Amino acid sequence: MRLLILTNLYPPQELGGYGRCMADFAWALQQRGHSITVLSSDAPYLGPGDGQGPSGEPVLRQLVLKGSYRGGVQAIQDPQQRLAIDHRNQAAITALWQRQGPFDGVLLGNIDLLGLEVVDPLLGLGALVLHHVGFVQPPFAAEQLPRSRRYQLVGASRAVSAALAAAGLSPQPPPVVFPGVRCDLFGAHATGRPLPSPLDGRHRGRRLGTAEQPLRVCFAGLLMGSKGAHTLVEALVLLKQQGIATEGFLAGGAFQAGYREQLEALLLRHGLQQVRFVGQLQRHQLARLFRLHHACVFPSIHPEAFGIVGAEAMASGLALVSSGAGGASELFEPGSSGLPFEAGNGADLAQKLAWLCQHPEQLLQLARQGEQRARQHLDVLHSAQQLEGLLQG
Repeated sequence: MRLLILTNLYPPQELGGYGRCMADFAWALQQRGHSITVLSSDAPYLGPGDGQGPSGEPVLRQLVLKGSYRGGVQAIQDPQQRLAIDHRNQAAITALWQRQGPFDGVLLGNIDLLGLEVVDPLLGLGALVLHHVGFVQPPFAAEQLPRSRRYQLVGASRAVSAALAAAGLSPQPPPVVFPGVRCDLFGAHATGRPLPSPLDGRHRGRRLGTAEQPLRVCFAGLLMGSKGAHTLVEALVLLKQQGIATEGFLAGGAFQAGYREQLEALLLRHGLQQVRFVGQLQRHQLARLFRLHHACVFPSIHPEAFGIVGAEAMASGLALVSSGAGGASELFEPGSSGLPFEAGNGADLAQKLAWLCQHPEQLLQLARQGEQRARQHLDVLHSAQQLEGLLQG
């Protein structure tokens, strides 16, 4: 099939997991023999953007956003200016279709700062539009729902699908297609880097949390309150007070003014020099970082659509310790392939991390079963097969 992917931001210009999800779908659909063209915007303040995506797919950055993500979401308020942008975007879509179409289907991603106005020309051209929704909060009100049999909502998780139905956007929960993880990019075969003991199979009876063998934990995500990095820092402070040694890295770009500085001040006040910030990492860097740790903490407080970082950590062979907020709970089986804790509760997280220190055999079992689950059920190639089935009807 010849497919068009339309989304507001596309790598390397991205903020979170949504743009990367669309790029991974592009890779996986190409692996399955489909031809991909991407239509997106150009946001140079988020990095360089050229005419080729991460997997060689052609990217046309011709759409215009009705606002900016510089320093947070800044939407244009002037109605005339918004209308002019809508007309420009609709013309760009129509011109592309006339020049390179028709396409066999359209995979629609994040339409924030684009709006449903981009759907109108697609449906007018007879396109089959599969709208993959990657937020728990519905992207528009029920009365705005496109009334066409050629428009199909798809949830990034059961939590998203249920939210779409509850908001009146579908008479029943829409089909679910997980964003999926690029398992080929994570783990020993991708990085050539061994995991620390006991995850490498050595010293399995030796307890963690000592000065000689500290518990190594990591976090990856935007540095903002809703992602819950402060819950992890609070837990690490409690573990130190209990005499449990830890080391760790927090990866991610600053998105909330002053947030990282507050975390750094808390760590400094309690003498936790072994916990460091490394900024936003490229995926190959993140894959290597994961392999330095025993556990990845996914502490989101706000319900997540899926939580790709958790899936990537599982595929890397780490034990996932997760708040399970929203669709993030669907990644793992509690106590089997991941360990849950109460969102926002640093004391509960500290208790779970201390338990891992005291039970290295269970840590190893959680990590291995998590990796198996990621590779068998969360791989993006499986998601691409599901998308393919929906597009083919």
